[in-house]
Amino acid sequence: MTPAKIAREDDPHRWGDLKRLLTETGRLYIWRYAVALVLLGVVSATTAATAWLMKDVINEVFIAKSQSALIFVAVAVLVIYLARGAASYGQGVILTKIGNSIVANGQERLTKKLLQDDVASVLSRTSSEIVQKQVMAADSARQLLLLFVTIIGRDVLTLLGLIGVMLVQDPLVSSVVLLALPIAAVLVGRLGKRMRGVVRRQVVLGVSLADQLRQVIQGFRIVKAFGMEAKMGARLAETIEEQRRNNDRGAVLHARSQPIVETLAGVAVALVILYGGWRVIGEGATPGAFFSFITALLLAYDPARRLAGARVQMEQGLTGLRIFYEMIDAKPAVVDRPDALPLADPRGAVRYDNVSFAYVAGQPILGRLDLVIEAGKTTAIVGASGSGKSTLLSLLLRFWHPQTGAITIGGQDIESVTAESLRAGMAYVGQDSFLFDGTIRENILVGAPGADQAAIEAAARAAQAHDFIAELPEGYETPVGELASRFSGGQKQRIAIARAFLRNAPLLLLDEPTAALDAQSEEALRQTLADLAEGRTTILLAHRLASVMRADKIVALENGRVVEEGTHAELLAAGGLYARLYRMQVGEG
Repeated sequence: MTPAKIAREDDPHRWGDLKRLLTETGRLYIWRYAVALVLLGVVSATTAATAWLMKDVINEVFIAKSQSALIFVAVAVLVIYLARGAASYGQGVILTKIGNSIVANGQERLTKKLLQDDVASVLSRTSSEIVQKQVMAADSARQLLLLFVTIIGRDVLTLLGLIGVMLVQDPLVSSVVLLALPIAAVLVGRLGKRMRGVVRRQVVLGVSLADQLRQVIQGFRIVKAFGMEAKMGARLAETIEEQRRNNDRGAVLHARSQPIVETLAGVAVALVILYGGWRVIGEGATPGAFFSFITALLLAYDPARRLAGARVQMEQGLTGLRIFYEMIDAKPAVVDRPDALPLADPRGAVRYDNVSFAYVAGQPILGRLDLVIEAGKTTAIVGASGSGKSTLLSLLLRFWHPQTGAITIGGQDIESVTAESLRAGMAYVGQDSFLFDGTIRENILVGAPGADQAAIEAAARAAQAHDFIAELPEGYETPVGELASRFSGGQKQRIAIARAFLRNAPLLLLDEPTAALDAQSEEALRQTLADLAEGRTTILLAHRLASVMRADKIVALENGRVVEEGTHAELLAAGGLYARLYRMQVGEG
């Protein structure tokens, strides 16, 4: 993943994304936003009122020594800060709840979109990239909206209120002081542009670090077995150091807004003190107006400083928001047609007619392949690695579309049916026996989520998994753990087969289900798989030909084409590809 894929310097979507976000969230949270803005307005008004009161504090209390004014000012200050505290609490709670809802809604939308994506799209990215982007993108919307609301509702309103106080007290000086605002905006705006590259680099490095850690954890045995600790440590250290340097650069850029604002504020305050002092000393002006003005100016410093830094923060949020909408708007390559119908006959024969397919243009995997999988029978498909065996199943599951030809089940083109109905009629057992990080019971339930315990145990017995499960201290509630590392290959495969038994689908897809097992474990599972295939249309992919000898039909693939088919005995007698593969495996030359 390159920085160009994260966001571009001249990305035309940047401000359009913010408008889209405000439109989407406005419909959902308009009234809560309105209440929060009103409360933020109260907070801003109390700040301006504090500055306004300074005139009476100086003129009426300290100079005129009025007791009534003293009581009024004291009560007013108490009321102001009670109102400020209540309003601050209310807006804080409302905005936090809105932010949490926005994050949850964003994560739900991203998760839904991920589950709707096609296989090719998901496999083109690393899991670390997907996870990092999901987390960052959802949270960016919350950060942007909170920043936007607090800028408008708190800082802008506070600044306007204080500027109003300053204009009433001394319009001329106020006009001079306000000249500093556009100067600060221009200088800080340049920092914001430079910050975009830093933010993009942060995302890239974050994904890279997470991906390297994932590889270390998942391949920990290999790391230890091959003594790769130093090599992996050095690679991680290099990425971490680069991340630190990039973060330091971002911190420097972010901090540069402070001296800009501080310098301009210092100049403004110094000039105001000189001018105000001259008016009080030389022209006899009341000090109350001067102190009210200078208080408003000093109180305006914090909101002005936050506004100056907001541009830099907004760049970070806009980068994450662009990622969010890129993920949401991406169109899957494999989707149902608008007129798609349910699969009518999942028990029918499967037919590949003139099917061609390539993952990469110009590198065909299947070339005009014709093949019939007879209903209710087991068809084994053999061939060397890269001959196209697994691709046949991927196309049947509609993970990809063939470039030419058609695949039909019971005479119905699978491109014309819904993916949900197509896959509902299939049970799949792969060579990797993937188990989710849950309990054994939950993993078997994947086959039929509504099944009861009796059905789960019946499926496990059929898969010859019940005995070893029952011996575990927690039985079916035993946690599988990440990557199911606490179980042997044979145990994992039996759980996967139990899942397929529970699904009880008419079409069974077996993608080299014994490839990762030793000969003894494979022999033990062979009868189990035969029981599972009984009465079902079964497609069995295999490297080890001992597992396909009893198939009703064996198909040999070479370079993406069917070169021969028949029973085990017929193909041995023919002396073709299958016979050569068989002799190589049994040691007959």
